[in-house]
Amino acid sequence: MTFSIVAREGEAYGVAVASKFLAVGAVVPGARVGVGAVATQSWARVAYIPELLGRLEAGEPADSALDSVTAMDPGGATRQVGVVGRESAATFTGDECTPWCGGVARVGDGDSAYAIQGNILVGPEVVAAMERAWLDSAGVTLPQRLLAALVAGDAAGGDARGRQSAAIYVVEPGAGYDRSGVAADLRVDDHADPVTELRRLLDEWEMYFGRPEDVRPLEGDLAAEVGHLLERVGHSPGEHGVEAALVAWAGEVNYESRLATGGIDRRVLEALRASAAAGPAADR
Repeated sequence: MTFSIVAREGEAYGVAVASKFLAVGAVVPGARVGVGAVATQSWARVAYIPELLGRLEAGEPADSALDSVTAMDPGGATRQVGVVGRESAATFTGDECTPWCGGVARVGDGDSAYAIQGNILVGPEVVAAMERAWLDSAGVTLPQRLLAALVAGDAAGGDARGRQSAAIYVVEPGAGYDRSGVAADLRVDDHADPVTELRRLLDEWEMYFGRPEDVRPLEGDLAAEVGHLLERVGHSPGEHGVEAALVAWAGEVNYESRLATGGIDRRVLEALRASAAAGPAADR
C-alpha cells in the first residue's frame, strides 16, 4: 500500500516513502550508520528492519539477506521489501502483494545503489518515474535525491488509493543535530498532500541542521553589512564583535548547526537579511 526508495550515496543511507496509510514513517523505514537501509511494506513486517540490518552488518549481501528472511517468514508472500547495503541492493515483492506491484534494484557505476518498490500503485510508471528522477538528480545530497524520486512517483500517480502520509529517514556519519549521524528524520503523518509538505519540511530541516555551505569570511564590507543587519534584529555587535553577535542571534533562531568560525554560511546570511528587512521584532 506504499511506494518507496531505499538508497546509498557515498556513506549516506536512507529511505523515502509515501502511502495512503496513517503515519507510514512509523512502520516502513529503517537505516543504520555505516551499514545500510531497509523499507518494509505491503503487509509490513517491522522485524525485518533489525534482522536485515544485522545481516548486512555481518557482511551478508542485500540479496542473500533478503532471500533468507523472506524464506523463513510464513507471511513472506504478502511482503514487499527494499534493501541497500555497502555494495549491494535488492528488492522483493511477494506473490500475494496487491497489484500493481513490483520494483527495481541496482548498484550504480559510481558510489551509489538503490531499490525502488511499490504496491497498489496506479501502474509500473510510478517505479519508472522514480528511477528516472533518481538517476537525473545525481550531484545533490541523498535526502534531496530521495525526495526527488518520491516527488516523481507521486506525480506519476503513486498509491492508487490516494495520499495520506510520507516520510524520509537518512543516516550519515557526522550528520545532523549534534553530528549524531541522522541527516534527515521527518514524517508527515496525516496530510492531504504529504509529499509536498515533506519537501517543505526537508528544506527547513537542512536549514536548521545542515552543515555550513558557501561560507564567506566575516571581514571588510561583509562584516560591516552583517553587523548592521544584526543591529536591526536586536543583536548589536558592540564591544564583543560581529561574530559573537552572530552566535547570539543564531542561538535565538536555532541556526547553531550552520555557524562557521570566522565566516557566515550563505543560507544564514540570506535568513539574516530577510529577518532584518522584516524589522527588529522579526525573530522574537
